[in-house]
Amino acid sequence: MTWLRRHPAAAAALVYAVLSVLLYAPALRPGHTLSAADYLWTAAPWAAERPSDVRVFGSNYELVDSAVQFQPWLEYTRDRLPDIPLWNPQIGSGRPFLANAQSAILSPFSLPAYVLPFWWSLGVIGVLKAFVAAFGTYLLGRALGMRFGGALLAGLVYAFCLYLLVWESWPQTNVWSLAPWLWLLTERVIHRPRALPVAGLALVVAVQFFGGHPESNFHLIAAAVIFFALRLVVLRREGALPGVRRPILGFAAGLAWGAALAAVTLVPFLELLLRSSDVEVRQGFSEIALSKKYLLGFALYDYWGRATHTAVDAFAQERALYAGAFPLVLVAAALIVRPTLQRVCFALFCGFLLAVVLGVPPVPELARHLPIVKTGNHLRVVFILMLCLALLAGWGLDELSERDPPRRNIVLAVALGLLVLPVLVLAARGDLSAGVLGQALKTASGQSWPAPPPDAEGLEAIRMAALLAWLAFMGGAVLLLVGRLRLRRRLGATAFVVLACALVTADLFKAGMGATPAIETAAARQPSTPGVAQLRSRGRNRFVGLERPLGPSPLVPNMAMRWRLYDARSYDLPVERRYDRLWRRAVREGGPTDTPTTSAKLTARSLPALRLLSVTDVVQDPAEPPIEKPALAVAYDERDLRVYSLPRALPRAGVVASQRVAPTEAEQLDAVLEPSFDGRRTVVTGTPLPGLDEAPLPGSAGSARITTYEPERVVVDATARRSAELVLTDLHFPGWKVTLDGEPADLHRVDYLLRGTSLPPGRHRVEFRYEPSSFRVGWIVSLLALAGLIAATAAGLRRRRA
Repeated sequence: MTWLRRHPAAAAALVYAVLSVLLYAPALRPGHTLSAADYLWTAAPWAAERPSDVRVFGSNYELVDSAVQFQPWLEYTRDRLPDIPLWNPQIGSGRPFLANAQSAILSPFSLPAYVLPFWWSLGVIGVLKAFVAAFGTYLLGRALGMRFGGALLAGLVYAFCLYLLVWESWPQTNVWSLAPWLWLLTERVIHRPRALPVAGLALVVAVQFFGGHPESNFHLIAAAVIFFALRLVVLRREGALPGVRRPILGFAAGLAWGAALAAVTLVPFLELLLRSSDVEVRQGFSEIALSKKYLLGFALYDYWGRATHTAVDAFAQERALYAGAFPLVLVAAALIVRPTLQRVCFALFCGFLLAVVLGVPPVPELARHLPIVKTGNHLRVVFILMLCLALLAGWGLDELSERDPPRRNIVLAVALGLLVLPVLVLAARGDLSAGVLGQALKTASGQSWPAPPPDAEGLEAIRMAALLAWLAFMGGAVLLLVGRLRLRRRLGATAFVVLACALVTADLFKAGMGATPAIETAAARQPSTPGVAQLRSRGRNRFVGLERPLGPSPLVPNMAMRWRLYDARSYDLPVERRYDRLWRRAVREGGPTDTPTTSAKLTARSLPALRLLSVTDVVQDPAEPPIEKPALAVAYDERDLRVYSLPRALPRAGVVASQRVAPTEAEQLDAVLEPSFDGRRTVVTGTPLPGLDEAPLPGSAGSARITTYEPERVVVDATARRSAELVLTDLHFPGWKVTLDGEPADLHRVDYLLRGTSLPPGRHRVEFRYEPSSFRVGWIVSLLALAGLIAATAAGLRRRRA
């Protein structure tokens, strides 16, 4: 204990480590995992065998993305290491893997999934994210002048606020857990713009880029620039900064250096982004706003229920604004007791961020005209808002820890006002009901929730339970303030800080514990079924699962990765432009979202597109009515799946001797979607290919057989009876190269989006390899930047010793 008193940072780290483990302890038990993968038991082919103790849509349907995107990607990377997976052939028509960024291959938070038992590692990742966020905020608070108690509480508020906890299983929190570290290193560079702090800043910038969410990277870097500017202004006003030139150069160097360190992922990502439809599709995303009714979430986080029990409104990921009851009072105290320029600036920044989230004019109008900004979803700036509130709360606790803080009666009045405000709001909305207090108490204490969907009485109980929780914790805050500010024998400063931290911890744990549920590992795993075996027997041919009016489609997109199947659908962003346009026009008919490639409709219009992608099997949930039009033969129909055979699909590799020239991209798309188009005999090209006739010739042009099919390497044995084109029904994308009988050959984009190469008459061995220059340039730049980082760190350490 004496050692800990002398080393407060170690004491804080110990507190955060213990609390982080306690938060996710249910998932760290043997046989348990931090996942909502039991959602998949609601989809065919597993729905028919769903265990009786697994709910429909699983333990938390709001976490479906983690179950069908991020966890399968971690497993895919784990299986491929030590090779870095560059290409994913299992979904869509094949697509870049490292370049999608969200796979977060190089994020430190992904490391446990690579070296520990996979399902258990998910709980460890949760612990690491909470600890890193908490300890970084503590160190930032200390760097900004907070005492131990204020900095300790700031770390609790940020790391355990509801917004961070509900996003735990997303790559967003790979980024946002590092936000306080980025601000901390920015602060160090301002005061000491030398090699070592700049290198530290560069390292944090790189690691947050590795986190796997480019939109969050943009927001965090922008927030760091604003923090840097704010601190320059404050320090100059205080006379604590002799000049700004060196800090500005050091900060800019740290950002650029960090981007160079992350070039191994940034360069491939930018290549994919520039060839995607995302920028085009996401025009106007900046106008996405949170409904103002969700401001109530600052106090009543369970007003709309919980997906883990009974929910009645939008996803918690959008409305989880709860940072605790007492922290709101402490934020007010920081501004009331000592409204310094820095605190007022932080408060104004909070107001601006809230205006962005709520879409308060003129923010959306301004965003609509700014490049990059106009295509972003800016709801995630709530993370920055939570960090600012945590810092203000820390300053507030420090102020109230003083012997006789000024304007303490105003602080107490604010606390009382916050205590009764939700009561008045619920009374105005007609949500107060004494008749459901019994059920509300059970719900608030976690004993029982009204069954979903709740009736009117159940809904009243949920809302009253949310109010009771608020009254309990804000009431505790008021009592604590009275004990500190009004009693003759006041609470000592140490006791006040300890009780404040304990109250906030209990409050935030109640709000967020279980948001990402801990389930049995057996419930997270789904077995193979006869229907899956049926699809695997089809070799490398692709399938699609048809969308349902309600519920997940069969073999939810990306599950093909787990079963080594080939799904023509995909749920992975950014989406390559031609694949997106083909799917949007023919298969999804426009789609209401920015991810139309996640679902498929079977219509006469979609058949040419599906055949083009070698889709031979159409999968339907057996609970749905059988397809009548278009008429397809049933290949398999059991309790788990219904599978239809799609005739006339292109083989995965084929030899074609005639061509149809369509000069423009639009003409090529029109040509491959014509009902009469037969890609087995004719290839659509943008420019004439030598040796190919424009009229189909009788007889076969040759044959092709895939002998090796690996993610970044495909080998085909082909025989051409005359000059022909070998067509591989995989996505044409920069970085793919081809050799013919060991000699480099030209790779063609054919049939609008597929790969092809010319074949002279005879037998040939054709090898396709994915060797993207974007990855090569990226790792070379990253390696050079890393060498510079090591050299700068060594020089800085030598200078420090001297």
